[in-house]
Amino acid sequence: MTSHWLALDLGAESGRGMLGIFDGERLVLRELGRFATNRGPEDLGPDGVRRWDFERIWREVEALLGLAEREAGGRLSGVGVDSWGVDYGLLDESGRLLALPVQYRDDSHAVAMKRVLEAIPRADIWSATGIQFMPFNTLYQLAAVQAREPETLRRASRLLMMPDLLHHRLTGGAARTVEATNASTTQLLDPMSGAWRTDLLDRIGVPHHFLGPIGTAGACLGETASGVPVYAPATHDTGSAVVAVPASGEVNWAFLSSGTWSLLGAERRSPLITDEALAHSFSNEGGVNGTTRFLTNIMGLWLVQECRRSLTRAGEERSYAELAALAAAAPEGGPVVDATAQRFLAPKDMAQEIRAACAETGQASPETTGALIRCCLESLALAYRRKLAGLERLQGAPFAALHLVGGGTQNAVLNQWTADACGLPVAAGPVEAAAAGNVLAQMVGAGALSGWQEARDLCRASFDVVSYTPTPSAARRWEDAYPRD
Repeated sequence: MTSHWLALDLGAESGRGMLGIFDGERLVLRELGRFATNRGPEDLGPDGVRRWDFERIWREVEALLGLAEREAGGRLSGVGVDSWGVDYGLLDESGRLLALPVQYRDDSHAVAMKRVLEAIPRADIWSATGIQFMPFNTLYQLAAVQAREPETLRRASRLLMMPDLLHHRLTGGAARTVEATNASTTQLLDPMSGAWRTDLLDRIGVPHHFLGPIGTAGACLGETASGVPVYAPATHDTGSAVVAVPASGEVNWAFLSSGTWSLLGAERRSPLITDEALAHSFSNEGGVNGTTRFLTNIMGLWLVQECRRSLTRAGEERSYAELAALAAAAPEGGPVVDATAQRFLAPKDMAQEIRAACAETGQASPETTGALIRCCLESLALAYRRKLAGLERLQGAPFAALHLVGGGTQNAVLNQWTADACGLPVAAGPVEAAAAGNVLAQMVGAGALSGWQEARDLCRASFDVVSYTPTPSAARRWEDAYPRD
C-alpha cells in the first residue's frame, strides 16, 4: 500500500514542502511548494536586530500541510520539520513566543562571543562540547540576549530550536522537546552524555531554567489537529542530509552537504575532541543512531547567492545556471579567497567584499560576473580540498570517495572542480537529501522501515547519483592553485 509523508525542509534562504511517496519499493519526492525564509533587509526589526518572521513561516507551513493532506487523499502518514541549526525561540508559560527568533547572522553574536571567551577559556568550552567556535552558536546568542534584553530570558519557560517550534505549533503545543541533532549545534551539549552543559551558562551569568528535555530522531511527538502523526526527523538539516547519504558499505567515505552552507565531514561512532581537531575547526555534531557527524563549516553557496543579490541590485538578473556557465567560461588562474573566512558571513555587499579580499592579498579583482562567480566556486573547491586533507589526518586514513548531497549537487561545474581539486571521485545525489532524510526518519519512527541502514538502502535504490571523476589534465592546475588559498 502506498504511503505519503510530508517533509518540511527549511533552509536559511528558502523553505519547501516535499511529499514523500513510498510504494513499498522506491521513495519518490514531489515538491509541493517553496517560500522565502530570509527576506534580506526586510528582516531587520525596529530594534536593529535581524529576526525571522516566524508567523509568516508558520502560515506557509500550515498551507503546505493542508496541500499535502489533500494530495494524499486524507491519508498522510506523517509530517516532520528540519531546518538550519543554532537558532531558537523562547516560549512563555502559556506556550507563546516572547519575541521573534533572532537570525544567526545578526551582528550582536560576534560581540557576545568575544565577551564569553573572555570569561571562559576556549579549551574549557571545546572539552565540554566538542563544537567548533562560530559566532552564531546558541551559546553566544543567549549571551547576546542577556546583554540586550535580560527580561526575555527571565520570563522564558522553554527554549525550542526552530524545527521544534514548528513541531510545537503542529501538535497544538504538545511537543516541547529539543531534538538531539539540532541541540548539538548549540555549543551547549555534552557530546558524550547528551546532557545540557548548564555550567557554561552559569559561568557567564545566563539563566538556563528554560532548557528542557532532549529527544531523538524518529520519535512521535503528537498529532496535528487533523490527526496526522508528527515525527521528529534529524531536525538539523545536515543531520537529515547525512541520513540520506546513499553509501553502500564503502570504506572511508566522506560527505559534503552542499547548499547555503557546505558541511564537510565523516560519520563516526564516537566524538573526536582533540587539540588537532580544534585547530582544524572541526565539530562533533550529533547524528542518528548514536553516531557523530564530525564536520566543519564552509561558507558554501552563500557566496554565490549573495553575489547574485549584489548583481541584482546593480540591475543584472541571472539564474544560478547562467552564473555557473559564466564561471566555467571565465579565464583560468583567477583570484581565490578563503571560503571559511568570517568576513563573508554577513557582508553588506558580497561582491564588494570578495573584491576587497582579493585586493588585500595582491590578486587581480574579479570585475566581470564570470570571474566573480568563478572566484566563488574555485575558492569553495580549494576549501573542500584543504578541509578534506585535514579530515584525513584526523581520521588517520585517506578517503576513497566523497558523497555530495543537497542542492549544490545541481552545480555540475562546482562538482567537477571539487573532484579535480580533491583528487577523489565524487558521487552527487540526492538533490533533496535533507527532505529525503526527513521522510526516512519518519518511516523509521513509524516502523515502516526496520532501521537506519534500511533507510540508507532505500535511498540508494530510489534516487539518481551522478558520478564525477578527477580530470587528470587538471591536476597540475589545482596543485598550482592550492597554495594560494
